[in-house]
Amino acid sequence: MLSASIQGLAALLTPTSMIFMVLGVAFGMFIGFLPGLGGIVAMALLLPFTIGMEPAAALAMLLGAHVATIFGSSITGILFNVPGASKSIAVCFDGYPMTQKGEGARALGASAMASLIGGLIGAVFLTLSLPLMKAIMMALGPAEYFMMALWGLSVIAMFSGGSILKGLAAAGFGLLISFIGMDPVSGTARFTMGSLFLLDGIEFAVAVIGLFAISEMIELYIKGGSIVKGQSLGTMGTVWTGVWDVFQHWGLVLRSSLLGLFIGALPGIGASVGSIAAYAQAVQTSKHPEKFGTGTVEGVIAPEATNAANEGGGLVPTLGFGVPGGESMAILLSAFITMGVAPGAELLAKRMDLVFTMVWIIVIANVITTGIGLLTAKHLAKISGLPGSILIPLVLPITLAGAYAVKGRIGDVVVAVMFGFIGYLMKKYGYSRADMVIGMVLGLMVERYLHISIKLYGSWFFITRPWALLLLIAVLFTIAYPFLRNRRSKDIPGGVIT
Repeated sequence: MLSASIQGLAALLTPTSMIFMVLGVAFGMFIGFLPGLGGIVAMALLLPFTIGMEPAAALAMLLGAHVATIFGSSITGILFNVPGASKSIAVCFDGYPMTQKGEGARALGASAMASLIGGLIGAVFLTLSLPLMKAIMMALGPAEYFMMALWGLSVIAMFSGGSILKGLAAAGFGLLISFIGMDPVSGTARFTMGSLFLLDGIEFAVAVIGLFAISEMIELYIKGGSIVKGQSLGTMGTVWTGVWDVFQHWGLVLRSSLLGLFIGALPGIGASVGSIAAYAQAVQTSKHPEKFGTGTVEGVIAPEATNAANEGGGLVPTLGFGVPGGESMAILLSAFITMGVAPGAELLAKRMDLVFTMVWIIVIANVITTGIGLLTAKHLAKISGLPGSILIPLVLPITLAGAYAVKGRIGDVVVAVMFGFIGYLMKKYGYSRADMVIGMVLGLMVERYLHISIKLYGSWFFITRPWALLLLIAVLFTIAYPFLRNRRSKDIPGGVIT
């Protein structure tokens, strides 16, 4: 393995490969910055240019762009509450409140460093896990995937703040939205009201753009002023404060990275599920869970580390078994086909140097992206101090263009605006948009795997399948935990948990 690692690094450290990696990183940060796009779009746009290129150079450009979109999409999420991609939604929950408190530079610094460490952990994991992952993946089936999706829904109690009922209502609304379109099992049209446009359902990225981005611009227009509250811009935390925060919370970084690796290695789960799950476990393990959602740096560190590590995890089934770990990995498989490389046993047996080339690409691309992020974060944070009269005309057209770019349909722009007003009203009356997003993300996943599990294992699959039963216990504990925590706080004088 050492000789293959050296050969892979040597293939990458050629002038051609490094130039294409830098170009890919720059392009990925730009695409990630645009709302509604992300690593999938970046790789899809670059794929035609890889035809005829050397494998190392082609992979350097593709994976470099994909890695860079993680931080690129977090920039707009932290500064403007505009997630550049669905996997950056959880970063908005605390990243944007930090910006409102004048800690945008600190949040960007924490985001960049957490991404770097998560990416490095993902690369190490990819190196060590290929021989072991097949047994783990074979042990998990539709029943376990269903339970993991159910666990994702169970975190609603954590996001609900003072009213669990409002949280459940918001999540239920998200579930209803996810059911619009064709039934994934029977193919029956549901809630379309005879509209051909709705047969494909509500595009998740478009709805999120409206819920977070447009709703914030509406609120900024109504209230006036700027995103940063008061005169606190740049006074409450620097870029290097955010970097130090990551090292202070090294346990959270490690747990979040391992979670991202696990979820990335599961085909069809997706990075957006991983980031929400990371945020949930950060709340569960925190000594001050009540601060989440108000602008705590832990709420930025956890999803960013998970998103970065998810890339290494997603490569495990892609390289080892030819099963894409997500949509972006499916594009990577297309690149393999054009290169004449067959993933699976043949790749691991005959082209280990190419596998290590990808490992080194993840490492070096993360270092380059983090360096750019740390150098520019202070200047980017100043944008949030612009008055609404300047910021709204800048952000709103980019947001609407992002909604249109998802599928090239003008109807998606209308949908985004509608969800913008819905998001504004939800925030105004205390309904959690995070809960609604969880319902939308996990709705189809819950439905699909429930149908498959019942057909394969019967109605009592959650008891007859040992791993599913263990996950069910985890779900019940997650639901009960907020109530137990509140009860304990009442039993302690002053209501303080020590």
